[in-house]
Amino acid sequence: MILVVTGWLYWPGIAGPAMLDDRASISVLDVLQESPEFARDFIFGDQAGPLGRPVSMLSFVLEKLYLDEGLAGSKKVNIVLHLVNGALVMWLFALLLAYIHAPAYRWLALLAGSAWLLSPLYVSTVLYVVQRMAMLATLFMLLTCISYVYWRATVARGNRGLVWLSLVFSCLVAAVFAKENAIVVVPVILLLECLWFQFTGPGGQPLKGLRNFTLGLIAAGGAFVFLFFALRFDWLVGSYIHRSFTLNQRVLTESRILWDYVGQLLYPDITRMGLYHDDVIVSRSLLEPLATLYASLAWVIVVAVSIVALKWRSGRCLVFGVLIFIIGHSTESTILALELYFEHRNYFPGIGVFLALAVMLAVPLRKWPELKNPVLAWGAVVVLMLAARTSSQVQIWSSTPLLYITHVNAHPQSFRANADMASLMASVGALPAALEYSARAHRVNSAERQGDYDVRDLALSCTVNQPLPRARIDTLGASEQQRPLSSVSTLNVLVRQLQDNECPEFDRVLFADRMVTLLLDDQFPDRASANIYAGLAVLENSLKRFDKANQYVDRFLAKSPGNIRGLLMKLHFSTALEKEEEAAVVLAQLRALQDAGQLTVKESQTLALYLEN
Repeated sequence: MILVVTGWLYWPGIAGPAMLDDRASISVLDVLQESPEFARDFIFGDQAGPLGRPVSMLSFVLEKLYLDEGLAGSKKVNIVLHLVNGALVMWLFALLLAYIHAPAYRWLALLAGSAWLLSPLYVSTVLYVVQRMAMLATLFMLLTCISYVYWRATVARGNRGLVWLSLVFSCLVAAVFAKENAIVVVPVILLLECLWFQFTGPGGQPLKGLRNFTLGLIAAGGAFVFLFFALRFDWLVGSYIHRSFTLNQRVLTESRILWDYVGQLLYPDITRMGLYHDDVIVSRSLLEPLATLYASLAWVIVVAVSIVALKWRSGRCLVFGVLIFIIGHSTESTILALELYFEHRNYFPGIGVFLALAVMLAVPLRKWPELKNPVLAWGAVVVLMLAARTSSQVQIWSSTPLLYITHVNAHPQSFRANADMASLMASVGALPAALEYSARAHRVNSAERQGDYDVRDLALSCTVNQPLPRARIDTLGASEQQRPLSSVSTLNVLVRQLQDNECPEFDRVLFADRMVTLLLDDQFPDRASANIYAGLAVLENSLKRFDKANQYVDRFLAKSPGNIRGLLMKLHFSTALEKEEEAAVVLAQLRALQDAGQLTVKESQTLALYLEN
């Protein structure tokens, strides 16, 4: 019944919009309807993570080939996947609570699992299509844990349980290939053994081999992580070059953010929830803001209490729940140079919070059985309250205007929220309002270049087909000539609009000439990133100015040597300009890459067109 009700609450969300990476990672799959042979390219060619996330991409490809209900269909799949995960959480909780003989363990598992399932914090995960990667990773992480519990039960009966053990490893591999941070399930399982099962074997005797193996893996894993980051410390610090905060500031800020996550799970404030948290205040020191000191001291207290709690069986189980939350955040909320705050990072770690709650409730129920009915009744009330708040969030996510307005009202200092509102206003023809929100976005983002701001305004004017004054193009990039543009996505939006001739009144040649003046000056060969040059090459191609396009591609390949996309573009422009020797050199490079198996199906088909000629 809970699964059905949850599905009913989430279903209106299928009408919601595509957000952020949905457009770049999912919308491009539309080509599969006409060219299904490209499926392998998408499954194994995604660059979202170091392993390519083929399990997640396979789900998107299969959906596009056999379901293809567009964005709404993708959101339906996510909702069903969330329901499956909810059932798995309840199953895992029931297995774990039964092992420690928790009173009313089935009801506690049901309520704690329902609280996780209906947490409003997860609406932005379920209805943000690309976060299926996090959901699939969690699915296989849960199956890994459940398989391990069954393997341990088999071992406790004196059997080897090879089938269950093979499932543990199979699910672990699938989890990692769904999203790389699923590797954290390995320390979770090791701690599950240490704190929950405590190496107990047949007849209550300790399994010394398992104990030595588990403790050895924990020591080896800890040493490896320490040595890796100690030896790569310069790389780690250097990775923050494009961030507005340092490594130390990120760690201090995350000490506050993790407490905020806990608060949003236990006592959600839905007015602050959403996809955009780029307005979070960075901790410059322990005292700035002062909440950083309180958060850090609170974590010290958690550590101290956890050490004391290890003396008791229930305390060890409670500590395990806390550690699931902490370890679950260890890759995305510690030292890596990622953005500071995203709600979807709690999808797996939140399981530990609700497991800890179930353990805490089991302790008084064991001592005072008469509390069972009122505790379960009040637990049901809490689940109903969470359901109501989740329903509210889903309704917001079901409407593009409502979602954008909510984001900008909750986070008026968010660059992304204001930029989205600018796009929304432009889409309904309100150019003055669109430009005002664009100006707000520029004001709250001190790192944004004036040139990127100007290009965004030009794109907004193109949406409405009301060109801005010529001076806006003539002065574009004048104040930051060393690096006039840095936002690839902003430029690509405008280039795509001009390619499709969405704004006939826009002077495309004037804009292209301004870009040539800024970025093709031989005295300044390094004024933009590789992808900026590639985007402008596409623009010049649409204008049939192949000489300019060829120059942009040369800059692109100078920054990204051997890039297959760049080489194909170079081949196209060299051929169009009848530079036969140049084209022959590029063609030889591409054939060598093809022979080495480095070209995708689509790239091979493109190359074949030139080989035929």
